[in-house]
Amino acid sequence: MSVSRVAAAVIQQVEEELDEEEKETLVFLCRDLAPDLPSADVRELLRALNDRDQLTLAALSELLYRVKRFDLLKRILKTERATVEANLIRNPRLVSDYRVLMAELGEDMDKSDVTSFSFLLTDYMGRGKKAVDKSFLAVVIELEKLNLVAPDQLDLLEKCLKNIHRIDLKKKVQKYRQAALGASNFQPNYVNAVQASLPNLSLLEPLSCQEHQAGRILRHGIQRKIDFSFLLFTPFHL
Repeated sequence: MSVSRVAAAVIQQVEEELDEEEKETLVFLCRDLAPDLPSADVRELLRALNDRDQLTLAALSELLYRVKRFDLLKRILKTERATVEANLIRNPRLVSDYRVLMAELGEDMDKSDVTSFSFLLTDYMGRGKKAVDKSFLAVVIELEKLNLVAPDQLDLLEKCLKNIHRIDLKKKVQKYRQAALGASNFQPNYVNAVQASLPNLSLLEPLSCQEHQAGRILRHGIQRKIDFSFLLFTPFHL
């Protein structure tokens, strides 16, 4: 059964309508879907997903819904917000709840929140890994590289949210974790930034010392990670 692909003209139209923050969010939401394209721009990312039969109109609708471009749902994709919400309840979702949670946290934090959050992480990021002046999602990616944040590893995130007095966001994280613990099935599609950055090596190619060490880190990380992506869907309200 062939998958209905999205026209290139539609992808271009969507890309032109998104601002830089929305583009960053969309790329972050898709990190687990295209781990070999960790630094792709939106057009390249959507084209790649389209070529791999992962991007349908329903999937693109979900992505636009997640970045809250409800106007583009109607104007470009000719669908309604309520229709997308109904589909997200009935059908498997493209984006994991972990990615959605991180995107929502970033959206709910103002610049001063992110600055304070980043400052608290200076003790964890290591030398040369300054988180200052980065967006929240960029900081999350750095934390994923260090195996400090993952779907089942959110203690540090909660601690920092508490310390910047965003108890409301801490509660949102706790709600996600409670839903994950009560889930009866798993979606093991999380790919952290270390995995995404590893080269695609042939079995005949010798590993360098750095690649061997990266492989050891990856194997250790995989053993510890399960993507608990099971928040109950909650529609957005204006």
